[in-house]
Amino acid sequence: MEYDTNHTDERYYIMVDKDNWSDIRGELVEMKEEKKDWTISSPHVIRKGDYYVLSVSEQATRNRKFLAILNKYNTEVKRFVWCNICFLYSDGPLTYWIPREDAIRIKNELEQK
Repeated sequence: MEYDTNHTDERYYIMVDKDNWSDIRGELVEMKEEKKDWTISSPHVIRKGDYYVLSVSEQATRNRKFLAILNKYNTEVKRFVWCNICFLYSDGPLTYWIPREDAIRIKNELEQK
């Protein structure tokens, strides 16, 4: 397995609980109408348990008005790095499956590091 950390994109996201989701989304949509597009359309909003995860632009992480909205809902910006993993074999990069146990182990190691 090979990896390259020099070509990963740093991204930012917010996690909003389901009780505040419609309110904070409304305020962000309002900002979009003011030509301040702080959200990233791809990937789409992801629901994880009782939370919604939304990618935001780096520009948003430095904008006082955006940060004030997050503060109002007790939400903070967090950073993540996309990690693409390729399994290489002598015949070139191909898609191969790996055992579930190995996938879980790799996932856990990546999350810890």
